[in-house]
Amino acid sequence: MTTVTQGTHLNLQSDLEKLGERLIRFGQALKSPDTTVGQLTTLASSCGIKLKLRAVAESEGRGDE
Repeated sequence: MTTVTQGTHLNLQSDLEKLGERLIRFGQALKSPDTTVGQLTTLASSCGIKLKLRAVAESEGRGDE
């Protein structure tokens, strides 16, 4: 069993809080129609996420919907 010092514990908590805040901002940006792909990519990257997007054209009369 390892012993964690108070300073390390606070640093880890702070890092997790910062990641949580970045994830929340990323989630909010995903919901906003005004967010650009560049902004999403930057926010995703700040969370350690590699964002890959694919555009698919909608087609009328598809029977699989």
